Amino acid sequence: MAVSFLFGAAVFMVVVLLYSIRENRRLKLKRRLERHLVTPQKNELSIVDLFGLRSFTEALDKKLKKSGIKLDAEEVFLWFVLFSVVIALFLSFKGFTLLGLSLPFMLYYLLDYVFEYLGRRRIRKTEEQFRDFVKMLGAYLKMVPSFAGAFIKAAEEVESPLKEHTDRVVRKFELGEDLEEALKELKSVESTYIKAWADSIIFAVRMKSDLSRVCERTAKKLYERIKMANRVASMTVQAKSLMVSLAGMMAFMIVSTMSVSPDFVRAFSTPIGKVVVAYTALSYFISTLYILKRIDKEMEL
Repeated sequence: MAVSFLFGAAVFMVVVLLYSIRENRRLKLKRRLERHLVTPQKNELSIVDLFGLRSFTEALDKKLKKSGIKLDAEEVFLWFVLFSVVIALFLSFKGFTLLGLSLPFMLYYLLDYVFEYLGRRRIRKTEEQFRDFVKMLGAYLKMVPSFAGAFIKAAEEVESPLKEHTDRVVRKFELGEDLEEALKELKSVESTYIKAWADSIIFAVRMKSDLSRVCERTAKKLYERIKMANRVASMTVQAKSLMVSLAGMMAFMIVSTMSVSPDFVRAFSTPIGKVVVAYTALSYFISTLYILKRIDKEMEL
């Protein structure tokens, strides 16, 4: 009875989600076309607005942008829900209803951790590129009297992901914006060092200080910061590798035992055995994710 109800609800959700994905793509195309209109048209209500999930998708969009994943947040959310429903339905038919219901939450927190990891790695790469960019900028400032001209010249040699931010500053300079307004674009980077550099340049311009020396000092500080961050990262890799190795060994032992012992398979085919499987997977996932996040938090202090 419970499985039949779950199957009916899952089929309904799959149909609704597929329709929502199609409608979401249609609305995205409509928004692109409306950019060329003088008077914007009112958009229809999307599926996330219908269920009051706008704030959730906005937070997801920020995480995707921070990690460098260029995907639409609404589509990612809808495909995740669709995948979770299908997996939950499949596991429920196999008798692992508890595991099927808990798996979407496990996937959610796993993806959230992956996005955070990619975001941190992207910020480290941006800071490394910014260190080299500041060095070049300092050299150009000794030859080009204009800060905007030196910045545009140095930005020509920048690569992604820093290029996305420097290009916005360059566009502001080309549009005739002043230095303070243009450097606001760099404050969108989630790096205290890049934000501090932008503030120091603005202050140095007001005080008529030597900008090339400011860039040289910033480059030295970034070099020491990156050196220390790489040392800390190597320590975290060792600890995280141990956790991943333990998970791999556990999975290997379970698979090898199931392949050579039919009694082991029959024991976990019972209702109690399926609950034990769900509890084991859930508890190990929670403890592993907690330790990984704890390692990251301790290394950031």
